[in-house]
Amino acid sequence: MSEGKVFLIDDDPVARQLYSRALEKAGFSVMGTDRVIGTASQINEFSPDLILLDVMMPALSGDKIVQILRQAIRSAPIIILFSNKSEDELQKLRKDCGADDCITKIGGLNQLLRKVNEHIWKRKGANA
Repeated sequence: MSEGKVFLIDDDPVARQLYSRALEKAGFSVMGTDRVIGTASQINEFSPDLILLDVMMPALSGDKIVQILRQAIRSAPIIILFSNKSEDELQKLRKDCGADDCITKIGGLNQLLRKVNEHIWKRKGANA
C-alpha cells in the first residue's frame, strides 16, 4: 500500500531517478517530469499529496512555477521547493512565492524522506 503520492519536477535526469527510487522504496507512488510546461495537466491526473519542485528549472523560475501550479491544479498538494541553493535563499524564495516548505539537495536522501513523510502524515492526519 502506498504511503502517499509525490510528483517530482527536476530537469536533472540522474537526480530525478535517484529521488524517485528512494521515494518509491519508502512506499510512495512517484511520478516525475523534467519540464514545467504542460505539468499542471499531469499533476491534475496524478493528484499527488506533495510536489517536490526543483526551483532552478530552465523554462521558468521557481516562484513563477509555484504561482502557476497554485492556479492550475484542482487539488491543493503540498509544494516543497527543492534545490542546490542555500537554505537562506530557499527560505526567502519559499516565503516570497507561497510554497509550503523547502529543502536543500545537499541535505541528502534521509532529510528528503523525513520531510516528505512529515508533510504527508500531517496531511493525512488533518484529513482523517
